[in-house]
Amino acid sequence: FNVCVYSLADIHVTCLFSEDCVLACSFHPGSDEVIYWLKPEDKDLTVHSYYYSTDQLKLQSQRYRGRTALFNDQIPKGNASLLLRGLTLQDQGRYKCYTSTIKGNKESFINMAVEAPVRLVDIQLSDDIITCSSTGIYPEPKLTWSTDPPSDLSFDPGTIQNSTSTKVDDGGLYDITSTKQFIRNRTNICTVTSGTVERTATLKQQDPVQGSPRSEVSIPCSVSQSDLLTFNLTWRFNQIDTILTSTYTKGTSQMYIDNQWKEQVQSLSDSGSLQLHKLTVVHQGIYSCELSTARDTHLVLTYLEITPDKPSDVSDGLSSGSITGITIAAVAAVIIAAVICYLLRAFSFCYFAVSHLKVFCPNLDVTRSSEEGQIQMVKMKRIRVEYHFRMEKKERKI
Repeated sequence: FNVCVYSLADIHVTCLFSEDCVLACSFHPGSDEVIYWLKPEDKDLTVHSYYYSTDQLKLQSQRYRGRTALFNDQIPKGNASLLLRGLTLQDQGRYKCYTSTIKGNKESFINMAVEAPVRLVDIQLSDDIITCSSTGIYPEPKLTWSTDPPSDLSFDPGTIQNSTSTKVDDGGLYDITSTKQFIRNRTNICTVTSGTVERTATLKQQDPVQGSPRSEVSIPCSVSQSDLLTFNLTWRFNQIDTILTSTYTKGTSQMYIDNQWKEQVQSLSDSGSLQLHKLTVVHQGIYSCELSTARDTHLVLTYLEITPDKPSDVSDGLSSGSITGITIAAVAAVIIAAVICYLLRAFSFCYFAVSHLKVFCPNLDVTRSSEEGQIQMVKMKRIRVEYHFRMEKKERKI
């Protein structure tokens, strides 16, 4: 009988680094199935083989050991697809799927590309130098800078020019880093592109916020959330210490507050603003609001200045009514002392002190003491009149 072997045009697929991928292959169902997965570019290296109704892995390449599988229950239905686990960059290339039954033979080819797309772009600000970086990328990425609104400082001799570098890790993936001078009054935008995937990170600096001990402070996070269904919101102190994280998923949210900040965090508004209270000078610094989605990261920095309370003197702490009351009381005390001295005929040598208001008349043989409006007679060689008062003054003669 005649054996017919036919092949199809190459199929192109893209799979993700370190993840699993299925290479599809089908044939007309029949008995005595034989399946070979080979890699022609590597001298028909054996990836996986199946015959006599079971896997045959003695000749399998060491590179693929423990990483391949067929869907055995689907083979009688004509499914010869290969599951390849934990992809590496070495796995990319052209694969051949050879199938044979009593009804005929078939070859199909699949070109598999492996990508490690840009997943996260990190952006930081330090001493007016902004740094943008991303790691674990394949193929080789590109990084570009822009601002909103647009600006062009390329002709400013004082501007630090962009500096971008890339390096390759042991797995063949790329890390990219770029630095440039931070442009104030603008949203600084960093875009990293690899293959068809693009990720963006933005950074802007808001006007400082002032607060004082024991006061309540609201630090805004000026990033639009109206059209977002799923995102993460993180507040940090000095871009290092995490204050809180909040995860939003289709209208529901879950928030975690770090133990060190539970006393200071009052609430998180619907717009993402951070409400703080019970602050001290140690809470002065840079507060960063980071909103991240699957595509973008937005970072907003705000400096919080804590102004200590000014020490107040006695006059600052008294109201005008209190001062008036004290003045009237002092005048009344002086009048009482003068009247007593007059009655005792001791005006020639009387003096008083308003710490307890004391009146001394040393020429008499009796002592009268006035304490809180009552006068008592005591036999002594001088008169002592006391009127309790709480404001200290220097002694003077009357």
